[in-house]
Amino acid sequence: MALTRRFRAVPWLLVLAAIQVLYDHWQRLERDDRARVTEILRDSRGLPHRMSPRERHELVDIARRFDHIALGRDLASTAAPFPVPGLKSRKPK
Repeated sequence: MALTRRFRAVPWLLVLAAIQVLYDHWQRLERDDRARVTEILRDSRGLPHRMSPRERHELVDIARRFDHIALGRDLASTAAPFPVPGLKSRKPK
């Protein structure tokens, strides 16, 4: 019963906004990188022990190309209940 109360208490608009930010950043990756990540995760069902060392290395390389700082800034500005100075989102180059 307590679990369902907590589940209902999730601010769904905030969750949807976070998903939108994640999707926007996902789209900033190159098409080939997105396709390769999707292929590796689908084939392994997202389980690391079902990936070869080469596939794991590929995922790490692609993750390094992901702009983590911009993602964190955008998520923080989305989740903040008020505007925070210095957290202005920047558009991709």
